[in-house]
Amino acid sequence: MIARAVTPAARKRFVRACRGAPGLEVLLPVERALFARSQPGRFYAGPGLALDVGGPEALAAGGANPEELAAFLQFCGCSALITNGTAPAGWRADGHLYGFALAAGAQLPEPAADEALWASLALDTAPPAGELAAFLYPAGPQRDDYYSALCTKRVRGLARVWALRQGGVLAATIGAYAIRDGRAYLACGCTAEPLRGRGAGGRLAVRFANALAGQGLEVCLLCRGERTGFYTRLGFAPAGALARYTNETGKESYA
Repeated sequence: MIARAVTPAARKRFVRACRGAPGLEVLLPVERALFARSQPGRFYAGPGLALDVGGPEALAAGGANPEELAAFLQFCGCSALITNGTAPAGWRADGHLYGFALAAGAQLPEPAADEALWASLALDTAPPAGELAAFLYPAGPQRDDYYSALCTKRVRGLARVWALRQGGVLAATIGAYAIRDGRAYLACGCTAEPLRGRGAGGRLAVRFANALAGQGLEVCLLCRGERTGFYTRLGFAPAGALARYTNETGKESYA
């Protein structure tokens, strides 16, 4: 039975179900530990399931009864699921997210970049959360959600973000948005449109990942299929995949 992950036993089941799930192994336990009290209807566990229903796109690690899972997601208002485990009954496959990793202590070679552009950029190892939120999410509710979550995680030492500035303005960023048990989960890599394709974002990602790995952290990330070539060229190693499912009546498409 799927139930809220509030009891000690349920919390243990939640963490146990996350083991071996690319990216989710570190992301889901951090999210639950930070936000279970303020968002009590968000995190659930089953005998072999960890589930986060914090938005229309749910995250799940492990397995559950397919019919029960489908009914529960529908009850929670979720229209999509990303998971390494059970497909909800009646839902359709809608693509994958691919995992990549860098082992603790390993170092990637620095990729080529437009050196004139790179010389014009300044590294900011602690950019303000408000600037980052506006850069990544110019409009919509995600902006406030990102700001709040990042502030909470930074206070507890569970997130680090780097950025590049050009003329004082944010030009690119990448961050570790979940750090737990010797692992760091990378996300929100973004470069301003005029600078894309010139190597700055890739070099920033490598320098950031190397810094984390040099501090003894295993670095992991998830990306869409069209981005796998980018992270392969940077030298990250493939590390499994997650499937994405949508319900039959959902209007979302994989992007």
